[in-house]
Amino acid sequence: MSAITFNDECVHVVFLGLPNVPGIAAEIFGELSKNSVSVSMVTQNTMRGGRSDLSFLIPKDRLDDMIAVCREVSERVGGQGVSFASEVAAITVALKSPADSAHVLAKMFKALASVNVNIEIINSTSESAIFIVSKTHSREGLEALKKAFE
Repeated sequence: MSAITFNDECVHVVFLGLPNVPGIAAEIFGELSKNSVSVSMVTQNTMRGGRSDLSFLIPKDRLDDMIAVCREVSERVGGQGVSFASEVAAITVALKSPADSAHVLAKMFKALASVNVNIEIINSTSESAIFIVSKTHSREGLEALKKAFE
């Protein structure tokens, strides 16, 4: 690990049950762009039945004005709804080297489990791992990760 950052001023937004066809994500992010919303950690999961969930983080200070916008665009594109989780934190671990990523991921998962932190979403690349966890135990998770990589 080369660095670790913590952000508990974010909201996890999930567009539920979107039609899994080209152009849906462009429509959603186009609308967010019109509203000057910064977005990070985009994840899409394809489900059975030709539907997918699309999730991402936005700044917590934008939540109130984005609820109606997100619901409107979800309805417009044929989604099944939108959920907003504001009691979350993002812990980002920058990795020194991708050479042994499975070993590093196992070490991170073990550290979080040791303090009973459940991972809601993980996004991992060869350069970093981002964990979305409940804000309730996020500081304990942060400290456990730091200790694991001392």
